[in-house]
Amino acid sequence: MTCKHCCGADQLFDLKGARKELKKYQKKGPGKSTSKLIKLIFGREDLNGKLLLDIGGGIGKIQWAFLQNGGGKSVDVDASLGYLQVAEEFASANDFSGKASFFHGDFVDHCKEIEVADFVTLDKVICCYPDYKSLLKNSLEKCKNSIGIIYPLGGLLSRAYTQISTLYFLIKKNPFRTYIHPPHEVEEFIMDHGFKACHKNIAFPWHVQVYERV
Repeated sequence: MTCKHCCGADQLFDLKGARKELKKYQKKGPGKSTSKLIKLIFGREDLNGKLLLDIGGGIGKIQWAFLQNGGGKSVDVDASLGYLQVAEEFASANDFSGKASFFHGDFVDHCKEIEVADFVTLDKVICCYPDYKSLLKNSLEKCKNSIGIIYPLGGLLSRAYTQISTLYFLIKKNPFRTYIHPPHEVEEFIMDHGFKACHKNIAFPWHVQVYERV
């Protein structure tokens, strides 16, 4: 990867952190916000033969729910080698190897190499990417049916967290940063690209939203 930000993400989200997150997932499940997204985007859908593109999918929590409920195939694109390693190990141990595939890198740089999917998910991803419009534009182009996103609510608390985290990353000499993109601009951008809002929820401090192609 040539993107300094993505290289910083690879450094931050390392193998040790991935293994820790897997243990938490195996004990407690996907977590509140991710569970809500899974229910909203897949709850009433026939997943048989369908394809999921999980951008920034990490250890694969959304993918496992998708495949366990009849999904056809999943693709996990992530900047973290450590998280992808753990996801691949989990897939192998749970007989998902033939259905789950993994791609290391910046999705924006490599999106042309990835096929169009029925469902696209970005769980706490746009807040980790500086150019959210480029990320979302390419994500929407790869979506045939529904796209689900989780991103910060915004406001003073979120901005304060961003400032503190920026100081931390500066001290650690890590180019990774977090971003609070205006929620209304995010939604307008998605709807301007041919989608309509179909499900909205909140799992503080996150928006949990699903949009369908019109």
